[in-house]
Amino acid sequence: MDRRPSYPRNRLLAGVLLLTVLVLSTAAIRLGVEWKRALDDVDAMIVTPVELPAPTVAPALDGPQVSEDLTNFGPAAEQTADRLARPTAAPEADDPVNILLLGTDARAGETSSRTDAIILVHLNPQTNRVSLLSFPRDLWVEIPNHGYGRINAAYAIGERKFGPGYGAAMLKETVSALAGVPVHHFLLINFEGFETVIDRIGGIELDVPHPIDDPNYPMDAFPGDVRTMPIHFDAGRQRMDGARALIYARTRHADSDFGRNQRQQQVLMAIFQSVRDQGLLTQLTSLDDYTGALRDYVRTDLPRSEMIRLARVGTRLTADSVQRYAIDSKMIVALEDPATFAADPVAVRAIVDQMTAGGEPPSP
Repeated sequence: MDRRPSYPRNRLLAGVLLLTVLVLSTAAIRLGVEWKRALDDVDAMIVTPVELPAPTVAPALDGPQVSEDLTNFGPAAEQTADRLARPTAAPEADDPVNILLLGTDARAGETSSRTDAIILVHLNPQTNRVSLLSFPRDLWVEIPNHGYGRINAAYAIGERKFGPGYGAAMLKETVSALAGVPVHHFLLINFEGFETVIDRIGGIELDVPHPIDDPNYPMDAFPGDVRTMPIHFDAGRQRMDGARALIYARTRHADSDFGRNQRQQQVLMAIFQSVRDQGLLTQLTSLDDYTGALRDYVRTDLPRSEMIRLARVGTRLTADSVQRYAIDSKMIVALEDPATFAADPVAVRAIVDQMTAGGEPPSP
């Protein structure tokens, strides 16, 4: 019988166990550091919600008002005015939440700018469904505490008129009055952030439905830059990095704002699909890489607790859970110059009712 001491073997086993514990502990500590960094980044993106002051005088009117048949909503107008007079209550538990997703065309050196993309996101935790409603940027609307103007100007007007933070508040109230539903939160991202998101996830796959040629795409190299360049997209499935996807989402000279709205939603869906395919919704490591890259480009009034609540819903979503709507050319009424076009309020309320109820979007 071999009676040699077993301590060398036991020591080896103990060493392996100790090394394993050290590795796991280091990983856990690293994960904790990453989460701390990620939370610090998220806190840097969160701004304190503000409310617009109550108007004390009749607002000035920029250009033509919306015609009488579009402003006299009867009881609907009274209900909207009454709702806007009260603060928007925060959603609780599994209540649906409405978030205004904004893309701003702020260039380097600019503190406020117009919103190039305006999408109302309705998220229902009870049904695990999300609905997107796009607004054309040139839509002529009534802007609270101001008058009439293009919807994409509301953000910049609020920032200039009342100060930092009030641009989002003004646009939230503008969209809320138009859609007839409360807008609880906003999330704003600028062009650089948009590109960063897409590059961080390794690009996106897009199926371009038809060739696109825009001879006058804005270069936007610096504030006040009015230079343009020609751009072209072939039809078919193709991979795009952040810069290319931004051009695809912004171009409109080849068709219209309505076509651009469809492309913006298509890009959002491609980002969502890429995130799902890579398992980033449930991945715990490298979270701070993404938050660190975005902290200077994203602003939101979503509190951290609400983000966590909605993140749980996000892990259960699929592409089939997302429904896409838009205020399109069938729902507008042309106005006299220098105004643009207004949305038929009956059509808007109908499509909002449909999206909040989870109905199928109308055919394009």
